[in-house]
Amino acid sequence: MSAKVLVIGLDAAESTLLERWIAEGKLPAMAALQGQGSAYRLGNSWDTLPTAVWPELTSGRRPCNGAAFFPPRQLHTGEAAPRQLLPEEIDPSGFWTIASDAGKRVAAIDLPWTVAPANLNGIFITEWATHDRWFGTASYPGTLVDEIRERHGDYPVHLCDDDYGASLTERARLAADLLHAVEHQTRLLLDLLGQEAWDLFACAFGQFQCSGHNLWSFMETKQQVPDSLRDAIFEVFSKVDEGIAALRAAAGPDTISVVFASHGMGPLVGGPQLLPEVLVRLGAGSGSGSAAKIRSRLPIGVRGTVRKLVPAPLRHRLQKAAGSLPVPLASSATRAVALPGDINGYIRLNLKGREPCGSLEPGAETEAELSDIRRALLELQDPAGGERVVRHVVTAEEAFGPDRHPDLPDLMVAFRQDLGVLDACVSERVGLVKVPFRVVNRSGDHTGEARLWLAGNGFRPGAETGSASSLDIAPTILSLLDVPIPPELDGRSLVEAALAR
Repeated sequence: MSAKVLVIGLDAAESTLLERWIAEGKLPAMAALQGQGSAYRLGNSWDTLPTAVWPELTSGRRPCNGAAFFPPRQLHTGEAAPRQLLPEEIDPSGFWTIASDAGKRVAAIDLPWTVAPANLNGIFITEWATHDRWFGTASYPGTLVDEIRERHGDYPVHLCDDDYGASLTERARLAADLLHAVEHQTRLLLDLLGQEAWDLFACAFGQFQCSGHNLWSFMETKQQVPDSLRDAIFEVFSKVDEGIAALRAAAGPDTISVVFASHGMGPLVGGPQLLPEVLVRLGAGSGSGSAAKIRSRLPIGVRGTVRKLVPAPLRHRLQKAAGSLPVPLASSATRAVALPGDINGYIRLNLKGREPCGSLEPGAETEAELSDIRRALLELQDPAGGERVVRHVVTAEEAFGPDRHPDLPDLMVAFRQDLGVLDACVSERVGLVKVPFRVVNRSGDHTGEARLWLAGNGFRPGAETGSASSLDIAPTILSLLDVPIPPELDGRSLVEAALAR
């Protein structure tokens, strides 16, 4: 059949690699797309809430509105401990539900961080072939997942971070399975695309995430490794390029294509893992006396041994005195805590009236604490070269204003990504802090590079790259479908400007 608008998301496809391989003629489908329309460099939430980039793309709303920024372990206002977000806590709406409500026939397949809507004029599948799997595979209608499994079999790669070992043999197995996974997903998408004439057919390829996280080092290493590993990331790009060509051909000659790279991938860096220890050294933990100073300077291995040997009741008292409680916000002595995150660091103040055991008064005391922590973070240096390790620190007020969602961090800390792996930092105030940064089997992590391509009838071929925002994707898609853009969306449609070029 066909689609009026075909949307293809490239989840964590590093845009600098895309552009390089397009220029070298190695990705013919992407080269054709770029030559047929308008290209944009996309701004996003990378300096504040980088892991919220997909909610920005699919909803057209700033992440401060929905506050889903780290589903594996996120803090909810009124709770002391971070926990995984539940499917019912995620807003199921997106550009596909808005189009559906306007009477359009829609298909939304494997867009990351989404949950199934209660009703839809079309079909929906989530977490079938995505890298991130926080909420469980689901579909609308509910029987669709079983029908797909019967026709196509199970997706070849389940959890790439957990199901493959670290040996070269296991890494090569993952590389081969990812290529099979792209072929599997392309067949599935072509099957669904061919079932009827869609107004909107939206999908995403997630294999870039798995290959980038797990196989990045093989692309950069000077050591002898099999070509199947050295070229593994390019082979995934190439195989998806074939999928893009097949989907665009199947959608029909009059289809408008919207293809975007959500964010990128680069070497593993770290930085956020230093924050809990830094806060203890600053006296922001539950203990600020001699116990905290002694504990914070013990090697990590020694601390682990102590935890195993000391009885639980005594261990809790020692942890509280040392500022290292497993749930710091469960103590009214805690002033600030580092929240879980993997790109930027997130810090939450223990605010009275907001946290269960708040210690800081809103107003002057809170502002003083924010200023003090920010100043201390900007003083942190790389022990090897003496350069500052924190690029900038932003408060929630500065980034999102007074009406932001209450679950957001109070401080967002962006670490530099040009100093290599950040395993340590030092300053006169906190001394030397060493916290190894290791993620099992991973050698790559995200960058903020993102791109958009618009091609089809009316778009001038080969238009120069402009600038846009991830927030503009949803309004642009709705505009292409002649669907009114709801006023609550924060982005803008690019259609009029792109057609006028």
